[in-house]
This record gives sequence, C-alpha cells and structure tokens, in this order.
Amino acid sequence: MGFISTLGVLLSGALLVVANDTECTNPTVHERAAWISAVKCLAANPHNPDLIATVNSSISQIPAMNTSASFWDDISYMHMDLNVKIHQTGMFLPFHRWFVHSVEQAMIDKCGFSGGFPYWNWTIDAPDFYTSSWWQDSDPESGIGGWGDPDKDYEVQDGAFAGFPLAYPSYHPLRHQYTAQPFAAFAASSPTIAQFFNSTMLETFANSTFHTDQIAAIIAGNPGDYVGFQQSLDNWIGAHGSVHAITGGDLAGTCPATTDDCIPGNKWSPNSPLFFLHHAMIDKIWSDWQNLNGTSATAFYGGSVQAFDNTTYFAEYPNGAPPMLNTSSQIYTDNMFPGGTIGDVMNHTAGYLCYVYE
Repeated sequence: MGFISTLGVLLSGALLVVANDTECTNPTVHERAAWISAVKCLAANPHNPDLIATVNSSISQIPAMNTSASFWDDISYMHMDLNVKIHQTGMFLPFHRWFVHSVEQAMIDKCGFSGGFPYWNWTIDAPDFYTSSWWQDSDPESGIGGWGDPDKDYEVQDGAFAGFPLAYPSYHPLRHQYTAQPFAAFAASSPTIAQFFNSTMLETFANSTFHTDQIAAIIAGNPGDYVGFQQSLDNWIGAHGSVHAITGGDLAGTCPATTDDCIPGNKWSPNSPLFFLHHAMIDKIWSDWQNLNGTSATAFYGGSVQAFDNTTYFAEYPNGAPPMLNTSSQIYTDNMFPGGTIGDVMNHTAGYLCYVYE
C-alpha cells in the first residue's frame, strides 16, 4: 500500500495524547511533508562535536569519524559504533525505543517539528513488497520515492529523498535495492554469521516473514518471556531484519560502489530515513506485546555481549551473554543525545517518553 495507507502515527508531546482507536491514522500530505522536512533539516545541521566513538575500532570495524559530516550522519555513526552492543543483546529493544525518541526530540529542538512521529506498517506491503504503492509516491516534498536505479548503484531517483546526501561509509546518495532473497548474501558476508543459517533459511523470501498474521502471533506469543519475544521478532530471518534486508541499499547496510575495503552489515542502516519509520513499527509491536499481558509490561532479561562463539552458546544466550543487563543499566549514547536507563524506557506512556500509538 502507499505511503498514506501504510503509515500510522506515534502521538507524542509534552502531554500524553490518548489515541481514539487502535487503527493506524493516515498522515496527511502536509504531515508527511513536515516529517520529511525535519529529516532534511537534521541533514542540514552540522556535526555534533560531543559525539564520541566508545567501541574499539578493531571491534566495530567502521571508518574514522568524519567531522565534516552532518548531524544526520552523526546519528548513523553512533549506530555504526554501537552496532555490536545493540543487536542480539538485551539492549536491542530499549536502545531503539530511546533512539527513535531521541531523533524525534532533535527534530523538535533543531527543526521545530510538531507533528506525530509516523511508523511504517509494512505488514500491509508484505504480500507484494516490490510493487507496493509504498514505493510509488514520487512527490518531491511528501513522497519517499521508489526503488533505486540499478545503473546508478541503486541510488533513489525520485521523491523527497532523491539524492539525499550521506557520509558513511563514504560519501554517496541514498540507495534502496529490492532484494527478495537476501539471506544467502548476508550469511556469506561472515563465517561467524554463516553458522547460524541452514539451507532453508538461505532460500527464504524476506517478505514471507512479516505478514499480518505472523506479527499478530508474535504479539500474542511468549507472555512475560522477554527473551522469547525478542527472538520471535529478531531471529536471524525475523521480521526486523527481513525488512532491512529486503529494502536493501542503505537500510540493509550494503556497501556503496564508491567505497573501498567496506565490510557490509546493518551498521549504517540509519542512513535511510526509513530506518526510523521501521523501528517505530518495531517499537509498536513491543508496545502491543507489553500491553497484552500484565507480566509482559515489565518483563526484561538479556546480556550485554553477543553470543556468537558457536551455535550452542547462542542457543543459551540468544539475546546476549553475561555480563547481564538490568533495568538500571545505562543506555549507550556515545554522548550524542541525553541518556537514561533501560527502566526509563520500559513504559513509553510515562516518564520522559510519554507517547501512545494509534
């Protein structure tokens, strides 16, 4: 479906706003244009000198920070730096909830954004992802544009994000590359990753993993079991990674043609503004799961270190090995945005978050 019909709205503001129903509200053309304008505003802001890389580069395997880059590039860089700490660990869901909120707050503070922050309901697009009208809106102010041109390294050619400039891993415009079966290439990118894939997984069509009934089952499953819930949403061919991978290009962390010695992955996926629409949807799924069962609302368990040593170790610690995290653990920030604890973001209708989903 198109940009209008597949976007819902996360309502936020100084006061708690209660949605009138549970269905997605379609943002108007003006609301979509306002959100896109705020993204472009952040991309026009300069580098944040407070940003620091806290992960050793031998572990993060990312290029040096570019202090001539934009504030939007900084957003992507902190995700690149923290990649190994915020994926396949207990920090995954709390960090990304905090991350979306922090970017929204930057839009408000730096760009005067005053609308609801949208989420991308990709379950509507799942049956025919490539030809979905989501990719058909070429309006230069309110449309996200279509698939990238394969003759131009899959750079997006139309819509508001055509030519959207990015600094990491090297300077290039925004790219989106439809990739129906992305998992073989993903597994081939690293022997460490390859051990977690069997032949059936390698041949999986990514859009077969995030249909409406599958997401409903994830929300209804694993009551009170945070580890089980996270795994159902974020396993190796789960909905979270599948949306990244099928969209390809920057959202999947593939390497631009102009980049030498590039190690692909999901590191610079926030290059794509769709990252935040996608992760708002992931957050909504977590919220729906939390609200469905009283024991799920406060459920949390996970480690701080990826358990990639072998399949047995990963089976024991699928969302992170010791040292274990708890709700008093600080969210990693790289000094980019104000921080907080995991406990601070467990309830998004209270504290400094204060938002609901329509």
